[in-house]
Order: sequence, then structure tokens, then C-alpha cells
Amino acid sequence: MKRTLVLTAFACAVLLNVAFAEAPSPAEPILLTSCGQSADVLMMKTLLARDSLHFVYLPQATYADLAGAGSIIMVLGGSSKGLGAAKISETEETARVTALLDSARAKDVPVLAVHMGGLNRRGALSDPFNRIGAAAAVRIIVVKGGNDDGFFAAIAAENSARLDTVDNALLVGPLVKAIFRPAAGE
Repeated sequence: MKRTLVLTAFACAVLLNVAFAEAPSPAEPILLTSCGQSADVLMMKTLLARDSLHFVYLPQATYADLAGAGSIIMVLGGSSKGLGAAKISETEETARVTALLDSARAKDVPVLAVHMGGLNRRGALSDPFNRIGAAAAVRIIVVKGGNDDGFFAAIAAENSARLDTVDNALLVGPLVKAIFRPAAGE
């Protein structure tokens, strides 16, 4: 019995290492885009610029914009005001994001999903966008409050993605910087 448990644990560890090893590592330049057209993407833009990360900001990026991208950071959260300002419907935004993520998967471009809006970017409008972006991500970053019900944790578990939770939106920047530019020895 003990031998079976040890072998099972070893097999699980090997499978987990293979699953994570197959995922490409995030790299610059970053294609920064929105998934739901919330203004949260502008905060992410500011954080990337502050940390001098190389990125291109295209709030309505398409699969054609993937050329040369080392990674995608997709900022999650729906906004009726943002969709209206962009002059696109929820259906058109869903189609755009789905095509972009399908192309990224085909080209092995890693996706990081960032949910900065906490509880305010959850609900009937946001959650379909949150699910689409998070399900395609190799890593999901969520500001505390956005995952109190386990929504993102369940998506991360279903898709073998890493889930990071930070206390506030300002802490997203240092985490993202560490992902793209790890300190020596990490």
C-alpha cells in the first residue's frame, strides 16, 4: 500500500511538472489588451510603463497584432461604458477576444490574465469575459475580493494555471515585473 502511494505521488508530480513545463514562459514584448473594455487596462498600462517593461497597448488587439509578441497580458472585466466608448457589443468583444486567444494558443504565446477590479469587476457583464480570459491563461493575477467566491481559483484548477492573489491593484505591478524580469537566482 505504501509503495502504491509513493508511486502515485511520484506520477502526479511528474505529470504536474510536464504540464507546467509545456507552458511557454512569459516574455517581452508584451501585448497589453482588454477583455471586456474596462478602464482597468489603463491602470495596467501605467504599471507596465512605470516598471519599464516593453509592451504595446492595443485595447482592441486582434490576432493580427500578435506578430512579435512574447506574451499577452489580458486585463479582465466588462464595462458597459467601455464597450460603448469602443463602439462594440458584448458579442463582438467576445468574438475578438476568443479569436485572439485561439491564435495565441496556436502560436504558443503565453497569456497572463489580470483581474484588477476586485468585486466591482464581477457579475453578469464581467464574468463571461473573466472566464474567457482566465481559462486561456498560464497565470492569473487577481486583486483580493475578486476571488472571494473561488471563481478564479476554480478556473485556475481546471486549466492548470497558476493563481496569484494580491491585496490591492498597486501590488500587481511588482508581481508582473518579477514574472518578466526575475531577480538573479529565482
